[in-house]
Amino acid sequence: MYMVAFMYPNKQGATFHLEHFIKVHLPLGLHQTFKHLAIKPKKLVVYSPTWNVGQPKALLPYIAISSCFFETRAEAEKFSGLFGFEEAARLLSAYFPNYTPGPPDVMMAEVTELTDVDSLIAAHRPKT
Repeated sequence: MYMVAFMYPNKQGATFHLEHFIKVHLPLGLHQTFKHLAIKPKKLVVYSPTWNVGQPKALLPYIAISSCFFETRAEAEKFSGLFGFEEAARLLSAYFPNYTPGPPDVMMAEVTELTDVDSLIAAHRPKT
């Protein structure tokens, strides 16, 4: 699986309006993705709000992160080109001020999902 993550920078006083992001921006982005690229992510995950566990007063680099997961690298790379379509770039960029101070940093990665946690725990049990 492959992921494209949109990471929204955190600055002093920055805000992220999660409800607007989920109810307006994501549906618009998904519509534009399907319209121009004919693909759909397998799943979406949004992390917000974020907080610093070890140093609560220190700012984390990102106030929110949204991840779009795809079955293939080709789909993830195709998706990363959505802003190459004028309509998508114009519409999606126009919404930034409604939920965050500016555009996100974008990262792509291969994802290894580990779901059998019991096996991982058992692999480290001391042998008797």
